[in-house]
Amino acid sequence: FYNQTYYERNNNYINEFSLTLLWSVSVSMFPFGGFLGSLMVGPLVNKFGRKGTLLFNNIFSIVPAILMGCSEVARSFEMIIVSRLLVGICAGLSSNVVPMYLGELAPKNLRGALGVVPQLFITVGILVAQIFGLRSLLANKEGWPILLGLTGIPAALQLLLLPFFPESPRYLLIQKKD
Repeated sequence: FYNQTYYERNNNYINEFSLTLLWSVSVSMFPFGGFLGSLMVGPLVNKFGRKGTLLFNNIFSIVPAILMGCSEVARSFEMIIVSRLLVGICAGLSSNVVPMYLGELAPKNLRGALGVVPQLFITVGILVAQIFGLRSLLANKEGWPILLGLTGIPAALQLLLLPFFPESPRYLLIQKKD
């Protein structure tokens, strides 16, 4: 897709080094975004609360899902690179905020059990991604934009359901003085 898009713009193909560099940048944007997202955790949870930060974080999942899903139609591999950065920010934020939220919400006797839930769902998510990523399903010339766009579905579900959950008592007591 990168090479074909470049050819349509410039009437020549990307050289092997530049293509590898573009692919490397695309891949490395996710962990870089995760780093940035991790740095954002402290200020966001203090300003918006745990639940508010998780709701805000859906921006970093839904917007990139739309961008990645539309990247083929828009003929823009740059959208994929930016989307990978945004999804990385989402991962960095959620990998820190979700355990914090669950730990503060859970009664003492369930904290340990709820502490492993995020990692369990990450593992299940990786399994589902591997299954959808089979060439016979979505990892093919027609299905890859759908595969990349599927990341927005769990975020949309969270956006619908999370408002019905309580805010962290610790946040309410310490930051809000309530």
